Amino acid sequence: MSIITDKSIIKYKPADKEYFVSVADAPCLSLRVYPNGRRVWVYRYRHDITGKLIKITLGEYPALSLSIAKDQQKHYHSLRQQGIDPNQWQKDENQAKQTALANRFALVCQAWAQTQTWQDSTRKRRTVLLNLMIQRFGDTPMNEISTQALMDFLKDIEQSHRQRKDPTKPSQTASRVRGYLIDIFAWAQLRGYCDNNPAQTIANAKTEHSITKIQYGNRPAITKQKEFGAMLAKIQTANLTPATYHNLMLLAYLCVRNGDIRHMRWADIDFNNRCWYLTPIKGQSQSKIKMVEKMTVPLSSQAIAILQAQHKHTGQYTYVFHTDNGIISDNTAGKALNRLGYQDIHCPHGFRSSAKTLLMQELDYNHVITEMVLGHLVSTGNREDVYMRADLYQQRCELMQRWADYIDDLTNGKDTSHYKGIYRQPPQEIINALIAMIGKDGIQTLLNTA
Repeated sequence: MSIITDKSIIKYKPADKEYFVSVADAPCLSLRVYPNGRRVWVYRYRHDITGKLIKITLGEYPALSLSIAKDQQKHYHSLRQQGIDPNQWQKDENQAKQTALANRFALVCQAWAQTQTWQDSTRKRRTVLLNLMIQRFGDTPMNEISTQALMDFLKDIEQSHRQRKDPTKPSQTASRVRGYLIDIFAWAQLRGYCDNNPAQTIANAKTEHSITKIQYGNRPAITKQKEFGAMLAKIQTANLTPATYHNLMLLAYLCVRNGDIRHMRWADIDFNNRCWYLTPIKGQSQSKIKMVEKMTVPLSSQAIAILQAQHKHTGQYTYVFHTDNGIISDNTAGKALNRLGYQDIHCPHGFRSSAKTLLMQELDYNHVITEMVLGHLVSTGNREDVYMRADLYQQRCELMQRWADYIDDLTNGKDTSHYKGIYRQPPQEIINALIAMIGKDGIQTLLNTA
């Protein structure tokens, strides 16, 4: 007996035991009839090597019609003619589908985000950008995302996210998303979530080849001494929390980046030797301005007093600016300055520009030592990749105390004319110091390029 049409299936009634009915003109295809009345299409064949009888369930009748079952039978028959085992092929197909579901962009993106050691405030801000990517590629398997799809996405972001002050130009959103996409796909490929990396071409190309390169001007900073003193006076009399006040004053006294202040640890503070052993966050930066990987920051009496006051609040924790959410937000100092009326006039990073300008312009300190105060590597002048190894620590100790005294006097409206020229040294001492640091050839090179 065999099945020829759908109508002929009706006559095969349930029995005490299950049985199989073959299908005419469809070798290996059978209808499995169960005692409870269920009818299921099955493809039965013997393995070419082991001879074992293998049964592949195709689907239940009548949900799966006879014609569709025959189509599947033809497909399996074609596989066997090509030397492909249908059972293994089906397992591979099912695994591929499961992998595609598990390797959807949204899941991989979230898994990557969990590996990032972001502070809570940073994670909230960056989650906004991650959600932009998830909205675009959420359920798409990683292997189905092309380089062109990423390029189209970046272009769309440029069109939808514009600068607040100049809507004719795109904001930095596309640039940040570009960086995340490059990191996510590189991470995903290494862990087997995708076979190819569509972001690799974007990573290898110049930034301006994929997005509009945005050039922002210098960050706002007050570089006039009276205005700088007036701002510090406002800070000292403002209604600020102790942590915010201490954050701002350490920015003024120490001339380091706000990120380094925020991540300052008590274990790195040496009160006895009046110094802070700092590993700058940007020490591994690839920017044109090279940062030192480690530096010892001298602490003035004023900085020591600020830290001692902060120690009463967070001395039992790891970080100087500990909060319930981790550490103080990177927006805290900026928002405080904005409330004091300095939006677009002075920002947290601006304290570094203020220090550099006033130290050279008003106190007559030279370029070399002020660059060292900022943590910048100083070129010897011989080659771009050769930097001065001396750190002028003793001179920087004197400078940092002099700087703290100077800005205190500015804050209090005192005369600061006596600070002018305080660091001038006899010419021979300067020459001897330079020879010791960069050698006679280095001096000659500096003279030739002057």
